[in-house]
This record gives sequence, structure tokens and C-alpha cells, in this order.
Amino acid sequence: MKMLENTDYEIIPNPNDSHSWQIRILTGDYTETVIQFGTIAFNEIKDHFNFDFTLIQSPDEDLTIDNEDLHNVLARILENIIENGSEEGWVKLDEKRSIIEN
Repeated sequence: MKMLENTDYEIIPNPNDSHSWQIRILTGDYTETVIQFGTIAFNEIKDHFNFDFTLIQSPDEDLTIDNEDLHNVLARILENIIENGSEEGWVKLDEKRSIIEN
């Protein structure tokens, strides 16, 4: 299932760092959970990538970064961000297949 910006998630400014952004989940099991993506890298397998993230806040006190369902939701969000950014020109892939933001 595709995740849509401003429907399923929103990109919000990091209140502690004017050069980074956070993601607030708006729908589903992780509503009002806020994360910040770290390193994102594509690997050798077609259409696969790895990422890390920090869990900023969640109404679920038991939620951790090891939750596989959360990883799946974040992968779909990240796919949408990369797709939108590629179409709009603010996300580029370099030769090493890592993401560079303008």
C-alpha cells in the first residue's frame, strides 16, 4: 500500500536543527509517531534499500526501532519521499546509489 505525503505522513521541521526534517505518521497503527531518517543506501539487490532512523516520539510507550511493522511503514513512506523528490528534482542519486539532497 502506497503512503502519501500530507495524507498518511507529513514532513515537519526538526525543532532542534534547522537543517533536518522529521516525519510524523498521520494514519494507521503508528499515528502521531515521529521519526527522523538517518543514513539511506541502496544495495545490490534491485529495488532494495537500507535505512536507519531515530524514534523521536510515539504515543505507544512500548514502540522501539526494532519493530518490523514500523520498518515496513517507514519503507513505504521513504519510497514515496524518494519518488516525489526525484520527480520534483530535490532528491538525486549519485554514482554510489546513495541519496543526496539539495
